[in-house]
Amino acid sequence: MRLVSVSLAGMANHPPIPVAQLPEYVAALRANDGEGFSREYESIEPGQPFTWDASTADANKAKNRYANVVAYDHSRVSLEPLEGMEGSDYINANYMDGYCRLKAYIATQVGLTFLCRISVFIVVSNISLQQALRYQKSNLDSD
Repeated sequence: MRLVSVSLAGMANHPPIPVAQLPEYVAALRANDGEGFSREYESIEPGQPFTWDASTADANKAKNRYANVVAYDHSRVSLEPLEGMEGSDYINANYMDGYCRLKAYIATQVGLTFLCRISVFIVVSNISLQQALRYQKSNLDSD
């Protein structure tokens, strides 16, 4: 098993918590109506250490469902480019590592299922799976 660690300057005061100590750590954060969670969240320095140039390229802007939800360049999903079509390799999607596997998951703004063989489709949103699939179908039908 290979573990990947990203070092972020804003997280210097938040070292990893050993699994054996996690229950006690979470209990301490929950104390006093979650005061520890609030304090820890506020201590994280703002700022993005990653670039998102592909998301803001002129050829790709219209492909982003929301302007403030970007695909980071270092982990974005790249499609097979079409000859002569600038930005054809772009979709607003990023690979996410799993516990024991790199690139185990893909986070996207709905609509990736028609491009890949996906066995599980999870919607993390305030819309239902039926609404998400309807949105995806309407986008495909309009192409």
